[in-house]
Amino acid sequence: MNIRSTSFPETVQSSDRPWVRQYASGMPSELNPDVRSSLEAFDRCLATKPDARAVWYFDSPLTYRDLDNQATRLAHLWHAVIKRGDRVAILNQNTPATVIALVAAWRLGATVMPLNPMLTRWELVHYLRDGEPRAAVVGICQAGAFKEAVEEWGGEIAVVLAHLFDHLAPGDRPALLEAFKPNFDAPADWLTFASLPDPRGSLPMVELSASDTALLTYTSGTTGRPKAALNTHGNVSFSAEVYRRWLQLGEDDILFAAAPFSHITGLVAHIAAAFAAGLPLVTCYRFDAGTVLSLLHRHGCTTTVAAITAYISLLDHPQFDPKLLGAFRKLFSGGAPVSASVVARWEAATGVYIHNAYGLTETTSPTHLVPYGSRAPVDADSDALSVGVPVPGTDCQIVDPETLQPLPSIDDIGEILIRGPQVVSGYWRNSEETDAAFRNGWLRTGDLGRSNESGWFFVVDRAKDVIVASGFKVWPREVELVLEAHPAIREAAVVGVPDSYRGQAPKAFIVLRAGLTTTSENVLSFCRERLAPYKLPRLMEFVAELPRNHSGKLLRRELREKSI
Repeated sequence: MNIRSTSFPETVQSSDRPWVRQYASGMPSELNPDVRSSLEAFDRCLATKPDARAVWYFDSPLTYRDLDNQATRLAHLWHAVIKRGDRVAILNQNTPATVIALVAAWRLGATVMPLNPMLTRWELVHYLRDGEPRAAVVGICQAGAFKEAVEEWGGEIAVVLAHLFDHLAPGDRPALLEAFKPNFDAPADWLTFASLPDPRGSLPMVELSASDTALLTYTSGTTGRPKAALNTHGNVSFSAEVYRRWLQLGEDDILFAAAPFSHITGLVAHIAAAFAAGLPLVTCYRFDAGTVLSLLHRHGCTTTVAAITAYISLLDHPQFDPKLLGAFRKLFSGGAPVSASVVARWEAATGVYIHNAYGLTETTSPTHLVPYGSRAPVDADSDALSVGVPVPGTDCQIVDPETLQPLPSIDDIGEILIRGPQVVSGYWRNSEETDAAFRNGWLRTGDLGRSNESGWFFVVDRAKDVIVASGFKVWPREVELVLEAHPAIREAAVVGVPDSYRGQAPKAFIVLRAGLTTTSENVLSFCRERLAPYKLPRLMEFVAELPRNHSGKLLRRELREKSI
């Protein structure tokens, strides 16, 4: 990021927050969590209802007491090697082991490094060198790559291995897990959850403050070398409280964990929000549409926050039956742009509206949400759904990307700046990137958007993804929304590719709906009726799927590289 201005805009005053008028009844303009950390929220549940169900792993329940017993054993094991502020890595799918490791690490005052379970050995070496964890919980399917990465890194680390069938009740043998056949010979000093020794004595109390770092959450790496955001316990507890209040979560709700626990959405919108609201969290190792549909019905799940691709997968699955999802009504989507046509398709099938959400790793999940019970307006120029309005205590401005000064018109497209209790202070051991992205509490998101007079915000695109064709700017998402309105197209991605005449030209990668066909000529004709000539994706490629990271974010870089 090149910052030519010497200062960010002044703080927006609360009187300049028109979006507050869009809030649901009872939602305050400011939120102050009554806990300093999500560990405090967990401990409150443990004290008040120790035998209540905290997690369902497939059809196996674990109570708060069960989680605490396992976390206590793990914390006693790690106490000899971890001191306050040390890092603990978690490389695992969505199993109770991740939740247990979070509680254990926080009890010791450690900072958790959640790592994407799809990372390769080569990628893991970078994270180990950067974060220097002293201990780790590693899933059996990720253990081979992790062991090789540790050997290349050369550091000392205490590892506990998480097996697929750990924490399952006798007789609960999910078909999804039977498909995995991990083959790994663990080193002699790697323990398992089954072999954790009984705790002896008591651990010294570590009192967490809101300013202590809870998580080192790495950016997705779509723009370059991954860097870690310093998410504090205060950031996490604030965002968890936002979800609790905004989604109107109560003890009658059951939350489905659709997002990976290695991603900020899974950590905050699922685990931390469940602790804050004291409600059960249903998880099933990884997202599998057939398994998820079955669990949503059997457990009566009421709510989730998921990438829009998850909803598409459920809709397209042969077992999809809206009559079995009667309780599944508090639905939000974030992590990737949301098409109005997909939301309309879900609503037509289920009668339930999907509310939009927006946030970043650097904002500890949500900065904007569509108020529950409201409908997001559609931008007249781009046909994009609004990502919502800023959540309580949050300021947002649209500024010139070069000067960082306010734009002359509210309708102008500019870079989105955010300031609030959820915004991190910077990046781990990376002052250059911190100075570029953060100043006076403001975060440069790198996203381009606009707002309207009522306080609704619209994300147009990533600044780096803008296509300049013959001097005209083309926003890829605008073209994608048109493509996704085509009756045969399931989803689409547009990138700029070199063009000897125009400089750049839009190229579309298209995924068709199951059982439907079309031609590039038909699609181009459809687009001609809806787009200016310079925006037309004359180059098209039909593909089976689009490349995405584990949180559902589109990897445009891979598509650009494929087109060179």
